[in-house]
Amino acid sequence: MNRKTRTFSLTWMIVLITIAVIFVGAVAASMSMRATTAEIAPAAGSVEAIAKELSKGQALEKAEITKDLGLAAETAHGRMARALEGLATAVPVEQADSPPFADTGDVDAWMRDLRAAATAFETVKVGTSDQSVAQEAFVGAAQLLLTAVQDYNRLSSSPAEDRNLLLGSVAERRDAAVRLWQAGAAQLDTLTIDSGGGHMHVFLAPDGDPDAVPMEFHDAE
Repeated sequence: MNRKTRTFSLTWMIVLITIAVIFVGAVAASMSMRATTAEIAPAAGSVEAIAKELSKGQALEKAEITKDLGLAAETAHGRMARALEGLATAVPVEQADSPPFADTGDVDAWMRDLRAAATAFETVKVGTSDQSVAQEAFVGAAQLLLTAVQDYNRLSSSPAEDRNLLLGSVAERRDAAVRLWQAGAAQLDTLTIDSGGGHMHVFLAPDGDPDAVPMEFHDAE
């Protein structure tokens, strides 16, 4: 074999080796990419498998607690609305002359409704922090409105010069209770959507009228 032939053969050998290296690298890269993009089930009993099962269980438990929280909120919502509607006849939401004192039986009924609203959440399990925030907002709103009604109940026996101040305090706490309830209702709406249940609206108006709920809480379903 002459020098020219040996040079030619060596050149082709280098070319073939280079092509082979490129081909092998491409195949390896392709296999690596498929391995990383494909979902590989963790081995049974492995840490990854246990973590996946725990995560799935926690998601199911959160959805169940959200459902229970929603049911309790619906029950409490009806009682809160009824108490607010009654209280609005005695302490108008809009500025107006003070009406006569409400009947004692009516006031007692408002207080029963509000106690029931606050206790409606007692059977709901402790959940995540965002679930606890919603639950505490609902319970706090019911309890705050109850204190307002209790003070109203003492109004008739209060000195005449103190009644306007007391009425103003009752109205302020009613409005604060409604704002607190709205915060819980907004949180519950988010929780229900996240769990795949769609919107859940349990918002309130200060006078208990569902048609008076601010438009900002009437999101498209």
